[in-house]
Amino acid sequence: MYKFFTVTVSALLCVCISGCATTKKSDASARLPNIVVVVVDDMGWADAGFHGSEIRTPTLDALASVGTILERSYVYPVCSPTRAALMTGKNPLRYGIDGAMKNDAALPAGLKLMPEYLKNAGYNTQMVGKWHLGMAKAEYAPDARGFDNFYGMLGGFSDYYNHLYFGGYDLQRDGVSDRTEGYLTDLLTDEAVRVIKNSADEGDPLFLYLAYNAPHTPLQYPPDMAGEYVDFDNRDRQVYAQMLTYWDRSFGEVIQALEKNDMRDNTIIVFLSDNGGLVDGGASNEPLRAGKGSAFEGGIRSPTIISWPGFLGEGMRYDSPVFIQDWLPTLLDAAGVDFDPEMFEGTSKWDSISEMNDKVASKQDPVIIGATKSRAVFAWPYKFVRVFGGVEGPDEEYLFNIVADPTEENN
Repeated sequence: MYKFFTVTVSALLCVCISGCATTKKSDASARLPNIVVVVVDDMGWADAGFHGSEIRTPTLDALASVGTILERSYVYPVCSPTRAALMTGKNPLRYGIDGAMKNDAALPAGLKLMPEYLKNAGYNTQMVGKWHLGMAKAEYAPDARGFDNFYGMLGGFSDYYNHLYFGGYDLQRDGVSDRTEGYLTDLLTDEAVRVIKNSADEGDPLFLYLAYNAPHTPLQYPPDMAGEYVDFDNRDRQVYAQMLTYWDRSFGEVIQALEKNDMRDNTIIVFLSDNGGLVDGGASNEPLRAGKGSAFEGGIRSPTIISWPGFLGEGMRYDSPVFIQDWLPTLLDAAGVDFDPEMFEGTSKWDSISEMNDKVASKQDPVIIGATKSRAVFAWPYKFVRVFGGVEGPDEEYLFNIVADPTEENN
């Protein structure tokens, strides 16, 4: 169970993190749309080209130009809670998941995950990349939790070249170590391209969860990037920028594979970062406050895009809140897959996003987001933040109108 805290503002007295939604099937053809969810690791809010970054992300910018940018996309301040919320549609704080998951921990076995819902609907479910939701036993791994196949890493980070995690090798295919040499971003992209081609050949609708570890530390120069960003004074930011641009070029190959295999027009692509950027690791979240690990905006607002040609507007910006636990019911709704909204604490935002109806914010139930050091309660447009003082001193409390004061300057 997680730590509740009392808020004296009347709008926040009832802290409810359950939600209901009325589902509506999309007007898509009888064939289920492919779904590709792409998660990067520790990317800063200000580090996307479509947010005006000095770092080049042309693939992301092109995706944004044909999709919808979600300007109020909220995740948790660190990786495991975000990934748990994405997979379950529930608030992970209920299950004690409020930080990077320890190596002997795992998602509770009784929780039904995104790939299980989609597999039941007829999807080919594939995962490529970082899991970080359980690694100590085979039954914790993705291929035991609803994915037909898994290629990637179970731990929280990895050396990009030797694929080590705390001294142990952590790159596998369905439980068997894969000793392929190469820069990890390239290996994950190559696998994603292979999955897309195989799916096109087989003809089943594809759900691909593609979770890159880039640009998470360790900061390691990628191949073929010498000479780029050398004018950056901060060496960490230079390497981070090279890693992010290299990832963006690599991700372009995934988009090209969808196009080459005639899948792009019937594919929903969701892109997001699992948490705010690590400022000490070269990232920037400006002008948002703080970064990774914090419940202030810089730690929990994610650069996010959703794209589905013909079903969503191009070059649009959606300004109402979308929380990470909303994505499971939202994607089921978009695909026209029946579900019981009472199964989730997140709510489907599909109708609102597809119709660009920002009035949904006024109907948003209160939501708690946070990690071990701080928590936030959203009762839109208000946001209450508690920073836990611990042995260092008393807790700090803040209240913001987050729409009027997005940089959290006026308590």
